[in-house]
Amino acid sequence: MAEAPLAAGIIAGQIYDRDASKKEEGCSLEIDSEEVQLPPVRRRRPVKRDYSIKEEMERQRIAEERRMQAASIYLKLQKARSTAIRGTQPISISKFEDFDFLAKYCIFSQEKLAEYKRAFEAVDSDEDGYLDCLEVLMALKEIVPPGALSDAEELYIYRILEIVDYYVTDGLTDLRLFAVMASLAQKIAALDSFMRSLIDHMDFKTLELKMYKAKQLFLCNIDSENKISVPQLLVELKAGGISREHEEAIQTELHHIKRLDILDFLTYLPLFVLIHKSVISNPLDDSRAI
Repeated sequence: MAEAPLAAGIIAGQIYDRDASKKEEGCSLEIDSEEVQLPPVRRRRPVKRDYSIKEEMERQRIAEERRMQAASIYLKLQKARSTAIRGTQPISISKFEDFDFLAKYCIFSQEKLAEYKRAFEAVDSDEDGYLDCLEVLMALKEIVPPGALSDAEELYIYRILEIVDYYVTDGLTDLRLFAVMASLAQKIAALDSFMRSLIDHMDFKTLELKMYKAKQLFLCNIDSENKISVPQLLVELKAGGISREHEEAIQTELHHIKRLDILDFLTYLPLFVLIHKSVISNPLDDSRAI
């Protein structure tokens, strides 16, 4: 009977050894799994693209395009100046108060003047408070968007002021004279296609001959605020012999303006010149049209 306990002991020992072996194997597997465990995956932050270089290149492209446009206008102004009957003029400083006609009748709001001042100072690299001709042309590009004015329309701005003896090519320009040009540029850019076509085909020699009468038309009809009402302008023009068609044309073009200041008057001057030319060429024909 002693063999039975011995056999039982052997079997129990084998079972213990087998369980122990399994535990050891399990333990070793757990250790192995810990050794090969990967680190936690970190979320990557979104990559921010740097557009500053691209934006800077675009700014440089626009600036170069504006410089080329300004240089083109400058050459045309120089050419027009060389054909005028004027001797070589010394470089001078043009101040707003030196031009009585402009200084007395050009009034700017503080908001508009601040807008023009920002464009002026952006180009005034030496900060002396004056711009030369090319700098004026560049500063004007800050006021009106690229392509807003044709070359003829931009030239009109400078040429119309020659009639009051201001020549942008002759010297340095102060802030308020620049403001006159900037305001004219904005007014012309807002004109309809008919008025802009008149400016594109403006004959400045004809305009020079009529400028004295145009100034008298304005000065003789202004009110206490140095403006001329559209009804009063029409009364004066009708007294000069304009037709009903001309009167309607003026009312159509000026329907959004109650009173004209000097810059409005200069903006629409090609229309008045055209009407006057039509009246002079055929004064007895009441059916004439523009």
